[in-house]
Amino acid sequence: MKGSRNTSGFILLDMLVSLPILVFLLAAMGAMAVMAFRAAFFMMADSELQQEVQMAVRQVAEDARTSYAIRGFTKDEKPGYTFYQYRSPDEASSSTFRTQYWVHKVGNVDKLVWKDEMRPLTGNHSLAGVDITAFSCSEVAPRLHEIRLTGRSRVTRHSYTLAVCVYGPERMD
Repeated sequence: MKGSRNTSGFILLDMLVSLPILVFLLAAMGAMAVMAFRAAFFMMADSELQQEVQMAVRQVAEDARTSYAIRGFTKDEKPGYTFYQYRSPDEASSSTFRTQYWVHKVGNVDKLVWKDEMRPLTGNHSLAGVDITAFSCSEVAPRLHEIRLTGRSRVTRHSYTLAVCVYGPERMD
């Protein structure tokens, strides 16, 4: 009986020491899980930002490759560009058409749009909330144009700029 009296207080003391350590370890693991989820969310938002800018630049560059002239304009104090293209090589002297790209504010997001406001190329995904902060198309040399697009994630506040240079065809007048 005397031996059991000495060990009965040891279990209570063991619980008083180990319980705070267990709570601390669980809290640390929870904080690490929250930080890991936040980092993963930020990484996905940055990836979406880059993907939206890359897809938009790819489409604008494709039109620039087939455009014999590119003219800038301003719409609602935002930059825009008109791309003049031939319909086909057979119709080069008689038939042309134009495509326009410009930055347009939809709600509180600046989007790059194509042809009309109902065709946004950026800002359609809610994860990153991509704002277009800069769009330019400048002539570097005859028939060589630099297209530059900058987007900013509303989640991470990171910016991503992509610039490409493309040659357009010669004008067939």
